[in-house]
Amino acid sequence: EHLDPWATPGVLSPGDGGHDHLEPLPTPADGGHEHLDPWATPGMLSPGEGGHDHLDTWATPGVLSPGEVGHDQLDPWATPGVLSPGEVGHDQLEPWATPGVLSPGEIGQDQMEARAAPAEGSHDQNESRAAPDDGGKDQSDPSAVAASGADVGDVVVDASDAVPPASPLPGALDEQAETAGDVDSSHTPVTAGTIVEAVLNGGPAMVKSAASEWADTCGRNHAAAVRAALGTTLELAGLPFHLEASDMAAGTQAVLGQLPDRVRESFADPAGYPLGPSQKYGRRTVLSFERFWSLGLGAQSAVGLIEGRLLGPLCDWLLAMSQEPIRSLRHSATIASLAVAEALGHHHQALMRNKDTLQRQLEAATAKRAQDGSGDGARQEEQLKRNVALATTHVDETLKVRTRLLENIVPLRSRDISEVIRLYTLCEVERLMRQDPEMYMQNKWTARVFLMIHDPSVDVRLKALGVIHQWYAAGAMARRSEAVQEHLSHFAQKGLSHLVERVGDIDPRVATAALRCVRLPALAERLEDEEFDRIVNLCIGGRDVQVREEAALFVNAHVFQDPGICAMPRAAPARRARREEDDAADPDVAMGDRDRGGDAERDGEAPEAQAQDDVLELYNSETSLSMLLEYLENYVGEHLRISDRAVSAFWGKAPSLTHWSTMVNLCLIGDNRGVTMDPISPKQRLVLLYIMEAAVRRADEDLRLARGADKEAALVRLGGACTQIIPELPRLFEICRPEEQQSLLLGHICKILIEHAADNARSQLLVNPKALCQILREAILGQPPLDTAKYCADALLALARCFEEAKQTFFDLAKSVHITCGELLKPDPAEGFSGDAKLMIGRFVILSNRGIDMTFGNIDMLNSIIVLLTSRVEWMQQRELSARSAERAPEAAGEGGSVRPPAVPDAHLTLQLLEAATTAVMWHVRMAYWVEAHSNPADSGTAESQVSELLQGFGELPKLRAELPRAALRLREACAGLAAADWATCVRFHAFSAYMSILQLAVGVSENLSLESAEGVRGWGGTFEVTLPPSHQSALWHFLNSLYVRLSDAEAGRLPFDADGQRVEVKDVYPAPSQGTMTSARFVTQKAMEGLTGGADEEGPLDRDNELLLAVLSSRMVLESELEDVYAGPLGILLLTQCERSRPRPLREVSLNLLRKMKEFARLTEEFALQYFAMQKMAIDVLFRCAGLEAATSLCATLTRQWGPRLAERLERPLAAVFHDAVLSCITPDKDRLPMLDVLMLWLKSDDFLKEPRTSEIADGVLERCAAAGLDANREYHITRLVRRLLPMTQPMPMTQAPVAAVQVYGREPASPPMLRSNKRSAEDDRVASPSIGLSALSPGSERADALESERKRMRMQEY
Repeated sequence: EHLDPWATPGVLSPGDGGHDHLEPLPTPADGGHEHLDPWATPGMLSPGEGGHDHLDTWATPGVLSPGEVGHDQLDPWATPGVLSPGEVGHDQLEPWATPGVLSPGEIGQDQMEARAAPAEGSHDQNESRAAPDDGGKDQSDPSAVAASGADVGDVVVDASDAVPPASPLPGALDEQAETAGDVDSSHTPVTAGTIVEAVLNGGPAMVKSAASEWADTCGRNHAAAVRAALGTTLELAGLPFHLEASDMAAGTQAVLGQLPDRVRESFADPAGYPLGPSQKYGRRTVLSFERFWSLGLGAQSAVGLIEGRLLGPLCDWLLAMSQEPIRSLRHSATIASLAVAEALGHHHQALMRNKDTLQRQLEAATAKRAQDGSGDGARQEEQLKRNVALATTHVDETLKVRTRLLENIVPLRSRDISEVIRLYTLCEVERLMRQDPEMYMQNKWTARVFLMIHDPSVDVRLKALGVIHQWYAAGAMARRSEAVQEHLSHFAQKGLSHLVERVGDIDPRVATAALRCVRLPALAERLEDEEFDRIVNLCIGGRDVQVREEAALFVNAHVFQDPGICAMPRAAPARRARREEDDAADPDVAMGDRDRGGDAERDGEAPEAQAQDDVLELYNSETSLSMLLEYLENYVGEHLRISDRAVSAFWGKAPSLTHWSTMVNLCLIGDNRGVTMDPISPKQRLVLLYIMEAAVRRADEDLRLARGADKEAALVRLGGACTQIIPELPRLFEICRPEEQQSLLLGHICKILIEHAADNARSQLLVNPKALCQILREAILGQPPLDTAKYCADALLALARCFEEAKQTFFDLAKSVHITCGELLKPDPAEGFSGDAKLMIGRFVILSNRGIDMTFGNIDMLNSIIVLLTSRVEWMQQRELSARSAERAPEAAGEGGSVRPPAVPDAHLTLQLLEAATTAVMWHVRMAYWVEAHSNPADSGTAESQVSELLQGFGELPKLRAELPRAALRLREACAGLAAADWATCVRFHAFSAYMSILQLAVGVSENLSLESAEGVRGWGGTFEVTLPPSHQSALWHFLNSLYVRLSDAEAGRLPFDADGQRVEVKDVYPAPSQGTMTSARFVTQKAMEGLTGGADEEGPLDRDNELLLAVLSSRMVLESELEDVYAGPLGILLLTQCERSRPRPLREVSLNLLRKMKEFARLTEEFALQYFAMQKMAIDVLFRCAGLEAATSLCATLTRQWGPRLAERLERPLAAVFHDAVLSCITPDKDRLPMLDVLMLWLKSDDFLKEPRTSEIADGVLERCAAAGLDANREYHITRLVRRLLPMTQPMPMTQAPVAAVQVYGREPASPPMLRSNKRSAEDDRVASPSIGLSALSPGSERADALESERKRMRMQEY
């Protein structure tokens, strides 16, 4: 007796049950022969009496035996929990089926996408079956019993006798192998067409059938199987070429080198190959192709694959195909190669389990012999050693082939030029690493994934970041071995800088994915301080909303103390920054479950419990706001104006942002506050007001954009803000009054909430109107910032819609400002303006823009403003004369002209006066038009009574109506003078804008009202004419041209500009928060009004971005004007010159829009068409005189490119007329404008633009003008080219000189004058003397060189 080495406690002995040692199994040859089943597994049925001729060597405990249930073989990759394929109608179990993925059988799916590696704990086995020999024995089984003629003394058959020794894999197929006896002639091998048909059009069952046939062919005729697989790869790559046995013998280089030629000869189109992602079923075809390889190789024995002649040539050809220049072939070969590598990975795992089993049996046999001290098991031990060695060889060979495929495919294809191949390679690497966790231990694979986060393709970068996120996720790390975890941790320290770099990716999706990765605790704890701060700052500094929101989650997880401010599950923080350590020990703070919507759950609780919950919620709300306040104070610093980005990033995640009562209480906190919170400082109150203002503004924005149920929730949220904040506004204004920034923010909060409450019938204004009106009036009159007064005036107007007391307060305020401004507009010539002038004029402008005429119809007040503007124009003109005099005679120049008199307004006050005057004129025109539009007797009394109510006794309607045209004309003169003479750029722009606004207003009311004169002159359509005096045109033209001149350098073309919005640098609270009403132009002008850009007389120099902004806005005023003298006059022509390619792109866009506008008009009438071409002709002529021939040529080419390839027939006569006039104006006795003829020839784009007889008439006119100017047409290069282009092929050029001149110029005989062609001319016709070449140089020997030079010039001109 001896100890059963394989006995397992609780498992029955395989004998009769009473044996205390292992009973060896009888051999099928002789009843007395016994041997040990080396692969026996405890708990498995004995194969003795069950009718099995050998034990299933890779059987798995818990998996049904394939004997009696009708299975031909055990599913090698069966997974526990997956249904057995026996009785349910499946042919076999999906080898890589994943739990939770639907089966593709009866549910109609064409295929199933899931080839993930089996999860840990699953039995991922593989069946190894080699082809049986004639005796029916499995020769590849190391434990198989010898043939029936074996010697009686042999107990165990040597593995080396049963299986031929391993040989290196052949590199190419042996052509003689098909005739050496290993080919079954009775078997019809599968073809590539069958496999392709199954992959393209078949379902899973058809693919499985094709894979089974191919696997059967591999066992019978491996050469045919390789050809079929490679042919399938070619056809799926869009290359329908068949491989013959001779091709296989020729080798990869010979066959694949001929593929490009064969593709060209067969006119194949590899771009539309079936595996391409652009194909309709491309993704399904890829999955079917992968499935074919997995089933075809999985159905074969691992030992058979290693020791056969299939893998060697197959891998050689696939690797060679993957490096071909044809993209589709590389893609197809990459799919096949990686699918083969994945199938070999499953075989490798099965062989490793077999090897481990043999190793354990060998160790047990060795231990048994050592214990018994006898030599009975020596032969058995030797046999097991040979089996272990053989199994080790098989494992190594499988790993060698798999590694060869991966090392030759992954590095090269991960750098492929095609992003489709790179993305597929990355996906397969991820799947292979999950299949074989040992790949995590090799830097060559993990580093490859890290490097691909720098891929040019966004999809590849996103996938690489997703793979890295899966590596370091908390759940995935816990499931991996300690060695893998340790290796990934060390690797993270080296590759973390690459991830941090990606948080600044140009694509917001990639940046968000990178932030999601570094937010993982395993990575966040390894960040350096600089990297940590960079990520935290993205919550404020990120330009994209998604990036800021993801950075906010990082801040919540790793900056704020537990439980943070976001109502969401959180991981353990990696770091706490800028906070005290003692707060972490508070047990109340550590409570992580803060349900904000738990009112329904607390309905049944006792009042004491509800009170405790309310106190806890209030405490958590204060704590959350305090943490956010501290974060903004520490990380944002002086840039609190952009703290609304942080609020938007946390919006919807942090419930404390909508706890309005908590915010108000924190703002009103004082020294007598309870012990829980200390009084906040003015800086902290400012930060809190920034948070409150941003939250209220975001709630209002959500209400305006929401739909359905979201709108109701947004309405409740903003209604809660009105209920909690509006009653406390008087107290808040009292506390914030000393601080300008706090008052401005509070004023905007007040405006938003009161306007919402006044417009919403469901809201009730629970406020003391008398106290609020008084505090708003004081804020309007007392706060210097214009924005504070503007917001408070809006709030007072909204309040006036609900309370009569507020309406009366607004009228009293307006009258008070009117009286004060009337006194300030008459300054003392010696003392000048008082200190309150700017403040009161600013309030005058604000109230004028918000619902009332601040002049109350008093035309004298408007005239006073115009007088002050005129005085500045006169002083600027005198200053300009003094400057010119100083240049001519510096010793005689004085300083009187350069010093501004006290009674002349400075630049800041001038801007306010311009806006006040323009707004007053608009109010006066509105009242006069209202009366004129209701001039019938029935309505006249009502209209006049309404206007009289607006005047409030300060003005008279008849006087206003009589003096209005004269006042409007004087204001236009003052604006034109300021635009031309003022030295302050903002003043000039504001004057230009005011002039264009009044001009457009005059056009709009011209049906009933004339702003030109009291009588008025009616013109076309019965409307009053609106004119633009030449002096005004000149002044406006010079201003616009000065803007264009400043943008003439090369740097201007690279200036950033966005028509949707301009990025500006914040300073304190400016630009003031708004609801989208603050524009870029208004911001620039308001800064100059408030004196934020320079001294009293001039504003500081504008930066280049603002110069471009003003130029674009001024150009758009010209474009959008409806007065023909503007858009079709000198201003429009000047704007057209900005089409030239060297001008800044934003200006070119506006200029091209004007050209398109004129083109649309040209389609209406012939008069507009003449205007369309005449404007272009004048623009080209102006640019030729100012900038030269090259600039004129570039502009002409740009303009003609907008005409299109064909000219409408109705535009031909206007084009001919303008072209005729243009070419005649270029022929002058001084010959200075002759080069313009070459530019104008670009108008003749083809023969369809100008036809006979118009071209002949133009040619005759040219010749007549030449004769009148005393020019010889045959001797002038430019004229000759033009006439040649105009005259048809059959018409000779009229001779203006003796025939001998023609001989000298054209090199022809006098008897046959040259024939000038219009379009189809040869190089010989273009041999004209260059202006730099004398007539004597035109010898016969130089004609070739002259022809080539002429041809080059013509080609350059055509390119223009």
